Amino acid sequence: MLVNFMDEGYILANKYRKLIFEALNSGQTNIEFIAKKHRVVLSIAKKVIADFEKQKLVEKKQNRYILTDEGKKIAEILS
Repeated sequence: MLVNFMDEGYILANKYRKLIFEALNSGQTNIEFIAKKHRVVLSIAKKVIADFEKQKLVEKKQNRYILTDEGKKIAEILS
């Protein structure tokens, strides 16, 4: 599957998307913890995660959010 390069710009264009994506990439999986640690309003963090799910960059498994293969490809490009 080809990576859509618009996804990179989409993530980098917003500080909250960038911050949450980087936190997920570093292994953090709990959105409440990520929001508290990085001082992001929880409702904003949840909107970002919902958006990432819609874009198929993350998936929820047992109350944990993890990057999908597509999300990992983008993380590799951004690092």
